[in-house]
Amino acid sequence: MATATPWFDGFLIVNPRSYVERRRHVEAQLARFGLTGEFIHDWDAEDIDPATDARFFAGDELSRSQKSCTLKHVEALRRIAARGWSRALVLEDDVVLADDFVPAVAAGLAETAAVTEAHVLFIGSGGNFYTPRSAKRPGQRVYRASKGRFTDSYVIGAATAQRRLQWIDTHRMHKPTDVTFDAIDRELGIRLLWLEPPVVEQGSKNGLFTSVLEPQPPRSVQRLKFALEKLRRKYVYQLWR
Repeated sequence: MATATPWFDGFLIVNPRSYVERRRHVEAQLARFGLTGEFIHDWDAEDIDPATDARFFAGDELSRSQKSCTLKHVEALRRIAARGWSRALVLEDDVVLADDFVPAVAAGLAETAAVTEAHVLFIGSGGNFYTPRSAKRPGQRVYRASKGRFTDSYVIGAATAQRRLQWIDTHRMHKPTDVTFDAIDRELGIRLLWLEPPVVEQGSKNGLFTSVLEPQPPRSVQRLKFALEKLRRKYVYQLWR
């Protein structure tokens, strides 16, 4: 069972049953802070039967692995809504947590405590997305954004999870998880918030793991590509933004 803390009701981790290396990795990441997570092993790719496929998805754009990832996130939303968790952290199994993960997230959640409307707090850098320097304020950790970051690490509560689920109950999906959730949130008017600076990187983006959801170059090349993109977007772009 996931650890409950003063700032989270629980942690849910998206992970296929056979991905033992990634499971051990994310367990070790959380253990650095004395935390444990609850793994979502429902809806591995081989578990998706034709009826489920037809119920949730349209078109032929998504691979079975992508559909599995989406259904695992939907399962996370269901558990959060069913348990009435006010704040839950959803992680994917390739996350790399920063050394200041706990105090940074606690500070971000303190800032969002007064937000009463439906919202999602993204605590990772996603595809190396950062709030422009011109928009930042001294001492402020959370900023409103026009789009979500990737679904590797986000905080969501039961009421917002339920709104997403209601949309999913009446629509079929045909895009990857992050694109789908981004569209849902914008359509429903869910506030999108970014933690700055972010405290999570995605291992399948920074070259630690090979992505199973999209084609990538060799890990050494992906590692260099990510580092250069991070340098450009986090530092160089900020010189004039």
